[in-house]
Amino acid sequence: MSNQRNSRPARAFTLIELLVVIGIIAILIGILLPTLSRARESANRSACLSNLRQLGQAFNLYANAFHDHIPLGHISDEYQWDYTLNFANTTKAFVTHLGVLRDAHLLDAPRTYFCPSEVDPQWQFATTENPWPFVTIPSALAHHSRMSYGTRPGWSWGQDGSWPDPMPRLSKMKTLAITADLLIGPTYVKNRHKSGVNAGYGDGSAHWVNLSDFHNADWDKITYDDFGPEHDDSLLNEKVAPKSGVWAELDRH
Repeated sequence: MSNQRNSRPARAFTLIELLVVIGIIAILIGILLPTLSRARESANRSACLSNLRQLGQAFNLYANAFHDHIPLGHISDEYQWDYTLNFANTTKAFVTHLGVLRDAHLLDAPRTYFCPSEVDPQWQFATTENPWPFVTIPSALAHHSRMSYGTRPGWSWGQDGSWPDPMPRLSKMKTLAITADLLIGPTYVKNRHKSGVNAGYGDGSAHWVNLSDFHNADWDKITYDDFGPEHDDSLLNEKVAPKSGVWAELDRH
């Protein structure tokens, strides 16, 4: 007589059991995603701070080579336009502003100029709207190259390729914020690190500053893509005592 093994048909999940499992998975995902998002932003914020410290080191090297001068400022008469590395349009193409650090081979790592939390391709690394390497030949399709950080305004770089005269001096700016996440307006801050900005200082350090520390009603009203010299004072006004504007609020007093 042959041995026979008793067997039972495998029991399948019922529809209700499947729905319960799916519901539990959905709840777990809902719990984990915000945690993962916070962890990713924390890592990005740390990388951003590292970028600003490396920029600070490059400024120090540049100052040592060029009689204490460093390439801060803005383009033309718009304090918000403080992020251009290379200017390129239908008639002109030239390195400007912080692009001179790359040309001097003081900061060759391209991603150091870009915040990893930036979501707009105009300020991301090597996009159609933000080319890298720099465009060197004018054309109808040419785009400026922008870093995703701004520098302290107050020194005008010309749309004709001219440089500020005189240039700012690093030794005079040890406690001042000289670089930061884009301060074009509040939307740009909230689209990136949400609750504040990283700022780099003349002494080479870099620190986090909460958005709640900004107290400038005019700056708060600037909407997305709202550019113009009428906003200069909300960025920095050194004609009053004490000086005002969001850059002044980043300074260490």
